[in-house]
Amino acid sequence: MFRSFRNAFLAGLLTFLPLGITIFLVKFLVDKVGAPASQVFFHAFPQFVPSKTFMVSLINFFATLLVLVFIALIGHVSRYFLGRLFIRGTEKIIDRLPFIRTLYNTSKQIVGTFSNGKGVLFQEVVLVEFPASGSSAIGFVTSNAEGELAGFCGKDSLCVFVPTTPNPTSGFLIFVKRSSCRPLHMSISDAMKAIISGGALVPPPPTEKPSIGIK
Repeated sequence: MFRSFRNAFLAGLLTFLPLGITIFLVKFLVDKVGAPASQVFFHAFPQFVPSKTFMVSLINFFATLLVLVFIALIGHVSRYFLGRLFIRGTEKIIDRLPFIRTLYNTSKQIVGTFSNGKGVLFQEVVLVEFPASGSSAIGFVTSNAEGELAGFCGKDSLCVFVPTTPNPTSGFLIFVKRSSCRPLHMSISDAMKAIISGGALVPPPPTEKPSIGIK
């Protein structure tokens, strides 16, 4: 009876989890983005509405939508000549501010790394021996080891990011010989599902032998 209840509870939890995450993210956007933005877009209106009411939440929700529309509008305008001209002028002003310039350029490089036109940051899914001999971990090949790293690790080494579970945004960057990486057939999204779920969601075995394609 307890095992049946446990299985039913886990099934219900997995069913509710995507909805719960969606509600959490929406609430986070409304609280962290919509609430401050409502003071800009609806500066006078909230004064006539008592706090902690449905109307305040509704105002914050509409403010969040306005922020998202504004961001989309900036992205649309940036495709045209005047939009690009405005962005370049803004960047020239930022380049003259010592501390702000460093923060902006660093953030721009990080964003550019994840959104470059050559594809996603993660190239291949591999299995590497980590964190100790006899144990393995899922890793994502990001690039070949180059420069000083190639000199120490070897020219045939790969840069592999090993994420943590269940939070894949943190992890370890290791450098592994290509021959020590065991390529997996699973896609990057399937590997992410396996990591976030703690190994509960693993794709079926492949029908063909995978190989590391990055060179």
